[in-house]
Amino acid sequence: MRKRLIGLSVLLVITLLSVRTALKSQGSPQRWPNWDAVPYEFDGWSGKDATFDLAYESDPADTNLLRVYSRKDEIPVILYVGFYRDLAAILEAHTPEICYPAQGWSIRSVGRTTNGQFHNRPISAIEILAEKNGTKRLVTWWYNAGSKPFETRIRYVYGMLVMSTFTGRKDGSLVRLESPIVAGGEAAADERIEEFRKSFLPALEKALP
Repeated sequence: MRKRLIGLSVLLVITLLSVRTALKSQGSPQRWPNWDAVPYEFDGWSGKDATFDLAYESDPADTNLLRVYSRKDEIPVILYVGFYRDLAAILEAHTPEICYPAQGWSIRSVGRTTNGQFHNRPISAIEILAEKNGTKRLVTWWYNAGSKPFETRIRYVYGMLVMSTFTGRKDGSLVRLESPIVAGGEAAADERIEEFRKSFLPALEKALP
């Protein structure tokens, strides 16, 4: 058992060193998202720009898209997409698992969703129910290494290594959707987010490099 643990530790160190080496040695062309490709109006949804609030502290992304979308007078869906020119930067980011509890939110449940596709690849996202002072939100997010979606930061790191080695790309993104839980409860919020995601994903494909 001890030898096995030592072997795993050595493999981890080698992997991390390989990531750093790949990031330093591989050149990649400049890529930048086109947020104009995401319309303010689509499929009955109407959006308006928002500002990054204290619930998420400072934003480590190189650029981001933050909008609040709603249909008529319905409860809104809050959209955030953070873009990183260097995937290594995500390792230092305040990800949802960290930033919500750090700002006083309690995570009541954690789950997974597998709805939707991004560039013909299935999306496996994390979903949490967060609560603070009686206010509840349903939050779902996933990461993209280049154009490939990943569920967790660990898989994101390995995706970064493979992508940078074979394509020279180092960019990536974090996509987060959230909605308040009020009338209709968690099920209604989940349905609202999924309906928005289905309409939004084609525009996201055009916006992200």
